[in-house]
Order: sequence, then structure tokens, then C-alpha cells
Amino acid sequence: MKGIFKKTVCFEITGGCAERFLNIASRRWLNVFNVNHRDGKTFAFSTAREFPALCAVAEKTGCRLAIISRYGIPYYTEKYRDRWGFAVGFAVFLGLLYVLSLFVWSVDVENLPEECAVSVSDILYDEGIRVGVLCSSIDGKTLQMVLEDRLPEFDMVRVSRMGCWARVQLSTAVPVRKPLEGHEPCDLIAKESGQIVSATASKGTIFVKDGDIVVPGDVLISGVFDSLEESIVMVHATGEVKALVDKTFSEIVPYEQIVTEPTGHIVNINRLMAFGLEIPLFGSLPKGNYSRTYDEYPLRLLGFEFPLTIRREQWHELCYVKKQFTATECVEQAEKELSRQISKAEHIGIVSSERTVNETETGVRVTRYVTFLKDIAEERPLLVEPNPVGDSSE
Repeated sequence: MKGIFKKTVCFEITGGCAERFLNIASRRWLNVFNVNHRDGKTFAFSTAREFPALCAVAEKTGCRLAIISRYGIPYYTEKYRDRWGFAVGFAVFLGLLYVLSLFVWSVDVENLPEECAVSVSDILYDEGIRVGVLCSSIDGKTLQMVLEDRLPEFDMVRVSRMGCWARVQLSTAVPVRKPLEGHEPCDLIAKESGQIVSATASKGTIFVKDGDIVVPGDVLISGVFDSLEESIVMVHATGEVKALVDKTFSEIVPYEQIVTEPTGHIVNINRLMAFGLEIPLFGSLPKGNYSRTYDEYPLRLLGFEFPLTIRREQWHELCYVKKQFTATECVEQAEKELSRQISKAEHIGIVSSERTVNETETGVRVTRYVTFLKDIAEERPLLVEPNPVGDSSE
């Protein structure tokens, strides 16, 4: 192992007496190792530093030493010392590879609706989830809490990072009812109150008709019926039951609200976008509450477009102020929120909608009474006892 890091030579001993040469070298504490005899010849190893002393011993004993090969990293580096550019380039490559591994090069956002893609992308950018930032700046737990506050339309936000890849998972809570297996007997019951509009069944017996009023738990389509052989048959009831369902949505908006307004202070930042990397040219990212707008200009020269883009950003400083809104403005805000709630409600269509507005001393309450057309059928398994009580065998 030592021969790897030192200059080591392999030499052949010819003429004279090789045994006498080796004995004298040993008495003088000269480093000779791996001595072997092959095909009537004697070979040995030593360090390049001690080889001149071994040559003096060989001359005294009438032997001749001839170097056959050289080993060790020092010899290798000397061999390529004129090619220092390769070594420097390799070192620069390793350094560049290490530096690039410190940055985020891919950001994936899962389950992002198209209608809010732009606004969510801007929020992620403002919070530092973008290509070109340091991997150490992606703190999953902290960013999750911040994004949950800034993205109330999503019920779950998860931020994670693996290497140079950042991942943002968005999801909205949707009531999911696990269907039963097709062979398991079940009824279809009402999951909420409503007035029946239509009922169709491909399996089972319909228990309701148009115009009936049902409440949660009422059987709509039964999976139990009498066969022609006068026996009870249980099936997996399937069908569709549409009903009119009344829902009430209400929203209160106060006259006095704390809102954000621009102060007039603008911070200009220019960036060079190249191969996914953001290189700041002028200006630094401001701290505090800001909103951002930007324009991008591709770099063109002599009719050719380069993979470089200049981004000019304007960061507008915002401040929190108390503002008094009129009743009309409060109604507009409430209507916007109610429309969002109604669009998220599960339904087939909207049959009718009525609105009432009540003004109080502190704000405005807007109430929407909406009649939905919905499929209210829900599966409920039929409990079957293989050995009913009273039926026993001796």
C-alpha cells in the first residue's frame, strides 16, 4: 500500500552475486522488498529515493541494477504534468457539479386546477418555491403552514423536497363514499332530505315515486324482493334517484375591514433566466409584504433567439389599513364568496336560487336559498345472518 503513494521502482539484478548484494543492503537498512527469482533472473522492489544507494552497493558486489518499471501516484502525476488543463477542468467540473446540487432544478405541483394555476404559481414563487433557490431554503413544515393560510381553497397542502426536486401536493376534501362490491346485497337509501323527481332501478325494488318527500335513511331502492318461487332474494340494488334538495348559504361581511393597500414604494429587480437558473442582475428580494408583477423579454441578436430571458420584476410594497366599505361593496364581496361555496357543493344542477340581504349596524348578511337537483342515493349493506335465531340443528 505504501508503494502506491511513493515513487517505487522494480529492478533486475544481473551479474555478480545477488545474495551478497541483498545481504549488504539489508545490513545497511536499505529498503528492498518483494524479492523473487523467475526464469533464472532476480527481481526486487525499492523506493526511488534509496535506489542510488542500492546502485553503490551493487557496484561494490559486482552486480548491475536495471530499472524495469516504475509505480506510484507521484510518477503518474509527473507523466501528465504537462496536461494540467485536464486536471483543472476535472476539478472545476466536480466543483460545478457540487454547486449545482445545492439548488432546486425542478418544481412539481400536483392536483393544480387550471382556473387558479396562475395565482397559485405566483404565491409559490413569492414563498420561495421556485427553480433556482437553495435546497436548504425549502422548509417543508414552515411552508405548509404559510401556504395553508394563503391558499384557503385547498384543504391540504404538502411541501417536500428530494435532492434537487421540490414537490407541492394540493388537494381538496371531496366526500368519497366507498362503493360496495357488486355481489354484496344492499339497499339504496337517502343520504339527505329532498323531494323525489325521478327514480330508476336496474336492480332492486323502487320504494318511492315522484313527489315523495324523503329524509336521511329512508329506503329508496330495496335490494330485497320476493321471487316467483315465493322466496326472499337479496341483490345489490343499483339505480339513480334524483331529488330537489334545498340548501342555505349565508355570509356576513363587516363594513370595517383590515385590507392591504400599496404604499407607492416599488422595488425593481432584474433577473437573467438561463437553463432554469435565475441569476439576479440588479436589486435584491425585498423583505415584508409585497405583491409582484413582471415582464419577460427573450434575448435576440441578429435574428437569432437565445435560450436566455431577461425578467423585469416590480415589487409593490403593501401595508395594512382599516377601510370602511359601503353596503353595496359588502354585498359584492359576500356574493363572490357565496358563489364559490355553491360551485363547490355537490349537485347535478341548480333549479332555483333566491337571495336576501340584511343590513346591521356592523355589516351586511347575504343569504342564498338554493334548490339543487341531486342524486341522493347512497348504498347501505344488508346484514344477512347465515344462521338466524331459532334455526338450529341437533
